[in-house]
Amino acid sequence: MSRRSKSPDTKADEEIYACIKASPPTSFVVTAGAGSGKTTSLIKAIDRVIQEHGKTMLMKKQKVACITYTEVAADEIRADVNADVLVHVSTIHSFYWTIVSSFQTDIKLWLKQDLKHRIDELVTKAQNFSSRVRQSTRDNNRRDQERLKSHLEEIESVSSFRYGMGSDYPNGVLGHEDIIQLANDLLKFRPLFRRLVALRYPFVFIDESQDTFEEVVKSFKMVEEQMRGHFCIGFFGDPMQKIYLRGIGSIELENGWRGITKSENFRCAQNILHVANAIRAQGDGLKQERGLYEEVEGKEQPIEGSARIFILPNTSDRKLALAQVRAWCAKADSDEGWVTPELAVKILVIVHRIAAKRLGWEDIFSALSDRSPDSIKQGLLDGTCWPVQPFLGFVLPLVAAMQDGNEFEAMNILRTQCPRLAASNLVGKNAAQLLHEVRKAKLELVRMMDGTTSCSIRDVAVHLRDTGLLALDERLERALRLQGVVADAEDGEAAGGQSSDLPVLRFLDCPATQLIPYGQYVSEGSPFATQHGVKGAQFDRVIVVMDEEENDFRLYDYEKVLGDAQASAGDRAAFAKGEDNQWSRTLRLLYVCCTRAKRGLALVFFVADPNTTAAHIKASGLFPEGGVVTEDILIKSRRQTGQDRVAVVPS
Repeated sequence: MSRRSKSPDTKADEEIYACIKASPPTSFVVTAGAGSGKTTSLIKAIDRVIQEHGKTMLMKKQKVACITYTEVAADEIRADVNADVLVHVSTIHSFYWTIVSSFQTDIKLWLKQDLKHRIDELVTKAQNFSSRVRQSTRDNNRRDQERLKSHLEEIESVSSFRYGMGSDYPNGVLGHEDIIQLANDLLKFRPLFRRLVALRYPFVFIDESQDTFEEVVKSFKMVEEQMRGHFCIGFFGDPMQKIYLRGIGSIELENGWRGITKSENFRCAQNILHVANAIRAQGDGLKQERGLYEEVEGKEQPIEGSARIFILPNTSDRKLALAQVRAWCAKADSDEGWVTPELAVKILVIVHRIAAKRLGWEDIFSALSDRSPDSIKQGLLDGTCWPVQPFLGFVLPLVAAMQDGNEFEAMNILRTQCPRLAASNLVGKNAAQLLHEVRKAKLELVRMMDGTTSCSIRDVAVHLRDTGLLALDERLERALRLQGVVADAEDGEAAGGQSSDLPVLRFLDCPATQLIPYGQYVSEGSPFATQHGVKGAQFDRVIVVMDEEENDFRLYDYEKVLGDAQASAGDRAAFAKGEDNQWSRTLRLLYVCCTRAKRGLALVFFVADPNTTAAHIKASGLFPEGGVVTEDILIKSRRQTGQDRVAVVPS
């Protein structure tokens, strides 16, 4: 039994158990707000499946599958279920690969058909080019056709395929998008495949279901429809926390399914919960209850906490303004945690570029994000894209160990990853001389990364290759061979290479020192995070920066949610009819941001007309009494305390 299974059951848990225990089990959709213990309910559901059906499943060599949105979430659940042999926990990509990997013939057939389809699309596009289409666009189309045709020929000799970080068809590697499309197609068009999945995994639970691709949901619904009575699917999610554009959001109940609502919130202090409920009232209307409690003299008491919004002119110095807000909150709450330089406060910004700029890795962000393939762009943000792997997985840990004087850890890293220290390469070698050379190479690596040189990431990669400290990915080796090529910034094509080489070439030209703050960011060792990147997380104190200058292609507009209601009247009406738009996207993002905070919440809103905006927000009732703070209040507070200027808090 897992740790979370010992927690008291909620009404929603009892309803889930009823679905699992039914004969046959009933598929269901759980809607659970932020901080409700949704994942706890999922884990308890897994335990209940094992209690009710474990013996039968063990005899049939079946498992209950739990599909999560991230690998971090998967690891968390694995730890809770104690790696039970009856439980398979993975991301959707890994799960899909598990069920398709043994069908190698089908994989090759599908890939050939997919490549032919993509070639045909390019041919049709080229045939329909108007006379105004630039020659460079025509040339890129032709090169893409040639590349895909080459892949079509090369995969004939591929004996087996595997799942990797990015697509590399000639070497038998399928990327994230390939796996999703492949599995969905097999589930959609192959009844036998659907049957095999159901017989192998009679229970499938999907966490964060609102962010699941619509096609994935459709595929599992097809399995359930065909195998009803032998297959039970459970979705655990919250449509109000759908903040990724590809997510399905709400999941419609099929005939015979059960809808379950979990309304508790165990995370947020009362004032924060008030704000969250006021925001949610404009969406689906679900009202959460309870809030965060603490034990005082043997009795549980609710924690009031703090929730405020600071309305500041958009001409403000952002860094200074945030420091002043933190100092004001520290005084108002009698809580020095607001101004400690450590990770006592999480600062949320709307886009990764802003976080990268403030933390000092903007060049890396631009290189691997602007006009880059989705696989690289997405993998940049969680540190999984292949170009960064040698640096995150080897260079930074080795340099950190050396700088800390931890020779044991440094040698352990080298022993496991340095090819020169592989047992097969030590035969007949002068061990003392070899260790001397390796030590010299790692000391030089530390020097290259310490900020005293102007080394590029390319310089570091060449050093790794030439000294034999690390064996580089063949794709990275190819990029190094392209040194000196001229990149056409307008067309996204690298002369002498492939279009996919360009982001890697840009990355290699970035300063090596930017790898350190980038590594801290993806490992959550930074006070900054994006408003999207913290979903599912919680922090004692949260600052949400709402700044239209930081907006990403106008996908969001906080003025429509927090300003004059007339400005969003059209969007609200369209949302009521089922249309997702700027207002509804922003509302959901605001809800997610606010519900990350446990004890203290500060929204910092930079606007052109602070007085008007403040009046609208006060009238809305979103914040508790005194929860709307304007610049004049900040100034007055500083004068009362004898502070003309607040020192900038280190971040």
